[in-house]
Amino acid sequence: MSGCSRGLPHMATLSVMVLLLISIVTVTALPLHTNGRWIVDESGKRVKLACVNWASHLDTSVAEGLNHQPLDVISKGIKSMGFDCVRLTWPLLLLTNDSFASITVRHSLHNIGLLQSISGIQANNPSIIDLPLIKAYQVLLMIMIIRKINNN
Repeated sequence: MSGCSRGLPHMATLSVMVLLLISIVTVTALPLHTNGRWIVDESGKRVKLACVNWASHLDTSVAEGLNHQPLDVISKGIKSMGFDCVRLTWPLLLLTNDSFASITVRHSLHNIGLLQSISGIQANNPSIIDLPLIKAYQVLLMIMIIRKINNN
């Protein structure tokens, strides 16, 4: 039980991030909701989202590809390909286990022997290499918000 309660600050932080994202999306687009199995705007007209999956739930708990390209380049690429939504996967432990969430990106990669990935992230995304995993995830969410790409 105590492991879950320690994760609550992270849950609160993520909740604020999600609320910020929702408010930005609402300001820049009509509010969306569901009607049966459809996503609709405030007038009831069906809305189609073009979403892309971006895995970050794997062993490292770091979004894939950040060792190959800067986050800004990846997010601009997502937007330029016509996607307006990202399904960003994440491990539940990131929000429920303080010791896991506080591991840095560098240590997460080092723990499973991905030394080349450490070099790649240092070169392409140096601002996140020494952040705790939860903070790196928050940076990723902020970039999606800045690019106005909805995160599901």
